[in-house]
This record gives sequence, structure tokens and C-alpha cells, in this order.
Amino acid sequence: MRYIEGIRTAIDYIEDNLKNSISLEDIAKMVGYSMYHFHRIFQSYVKESVSEYIRRRRLTKAACDLLYTNSRIIDIALEYQFETQESFTRAFKKMFQVTPGVYRKQQKRVLIREKQRLTEQNLLYIYGGVIMNPRIVVKDEFSVVGLTCSTTLSESKVPLLWEEFHTRVREIKNRVSPNVMMGISEFSMNHINEEFTYMACVPVKDITTIPKKMVSKIIPKREYVVVTHKGKLEDLGQAFDYIYGSWLPKSGYDLEEADDFEIYDERFKGANDEESEVDIYIPIRRTKK
Repeated sequence: MRYIEGIRTAIDYIEDNLKNSISLEDIAKMVGYSMYHFHRIFQSYVKESVSEYIRRRRLTKAACDLLYTNSRIIDIALEYQFETQESFTRAFKKMFQVTPGVYRKQQKRVLIREKQRLTEQNLLYIYGGVIMNPRIVVKDEFSVVGLTCSTTLSESKVPLLWEEFHTRVREIKNRVSPNVMMGISEFSMNHINEEFTYMACVPVKDITTIPKKMVSKIIPKREYVVVTHKGKLEDLGQAFDYIYGSWLPKSGYDLEEADDFEIYDERFKGANDEESEVDIYIPIRRTKK
């Protein structure tokens, strides 16, 4: 379970440097992964992005300082790497639903985010019972046409994008199959900072004709690990967690810095149907020895 030790090391480093500037690149190098690979693994284990985890831990420590020290709010804000008292207040209120000043006056400690505890026992409990029969495939180059949006996991615009796409999909010519749609999470280093571009699309035979306000994309030939998620669409994240948290550490593969995607075909019966099936493709490459 080398990934567990890597995440533990990263969390300890974060904990020791909450009052200092923390570089995701430095953390990733310390544990021996690319930033993208480390970010995906961390998010799978800890259930939030690295930047969100750091922000929550800083706010938690700041909340303790508000209760147990006489430091000025502005000094606490700057100490925990917030640029201004105003930005600190906004973040604090978003997390605790009160301003730092009110929190200090109340002198009542609320439920706050403690340091993440990772053990082999609880991770095995989370991931050990899931069996999804992953398979390795090489998929040839293909083209898609569709709509895109910039979004985050916490404030996802993806459902609205799909609603719009369903009303316009008939405009797309030269489709490979009338029963196949795809959702592509485009690779970008901005993904590490939570924002990413998502594309609702269909495979096409050529991209000579593209409907107004739609875009095309060519996906090169690449190797993927593929799992089939069965159940409600809201539980799709469990399949990603299985790949990142259970399969990948013992697979002999690393994540490739490329787009991942879902394929929806005739097996997809609806977002809330327990019998729906969706194939998830995650780009990989052999681990360098």
C-alpha cells in the first residue's frame, strides 16, 4: 500500500506547513508522483482536492486560534496564508456560517475539520469490498462533436450541460452510432485547482460539419483501464474511487495526463435507474521501473 504511505506523508507535510506557502508541485515530488497523478490519488483517498483540504485545515487551525489566543483577526488571517482579512472572513463564513468576529465572541467550538486519519484498516474497509472487473484496452483515435462547459466538482454545471446537449444532439451529422453519447473530462493542469472542462458529445465519422456553438475534438490512440459502473449516476464517483484507491496502487500502471471519459450506450436506462450501466475510461501507462 505504497499510496497510503505517500498520502500520509503528504498530509503530515501539509500539517507542518499550514502557516507557510505550500506548493502542490513540491508535495507531489516529495511523494514521487506527477502533480496530476498525486492530485487524483489524494482526492480519491481524502474525498476532496488538495487545495480544498489545505484550506479547510488552515481554517480549522485559525478557528482554534480565535478561541484560544488573543491574536488579532488580521494577524491570524495573514499567518494562515490569506491575503487579506476580507478573503479570510469570506472563507471562514462559508465554512462555519459565522464571521470570525462572531465566532470568537460566541466562545463555542463548533464541529470542525480535523486532520485526516488514514489507516490500512479503514481504507481496506472502504475499497476492499468493491469488485468492478477492470480491463485494459487500447482505443484507436476517434473524433467527437458536442458542447463544453468549465466547472468544478463542488459546483457542477454538468447536469445543465447535458440538458442543453440533449435538446441539440440531433443537429450533429455523421454520428458513428445513434445510441452512443460520451462525457469527456478534459485534461488540464487547472484540474488540480478544481476547475476543469467537461464535454457532452457523440462520436462522429468526421468533423467537417459542426453545429453552431458546438466544438469538435480528436482523441488520439491510447491505453485505458475500463470499468463498468452499474447503478445510479449519482454514484458514478465510486467507480473512479475504486480505480484510484484500490486498483491503481497494485496494477503496475500510472495515470496518464490525458482526458478520461464515460460512454453511455443502450445499457444506460436513466440517471436514477439501478440497472443502468456506464463504461468509464481512464488513461494509463506502464509504471517506469
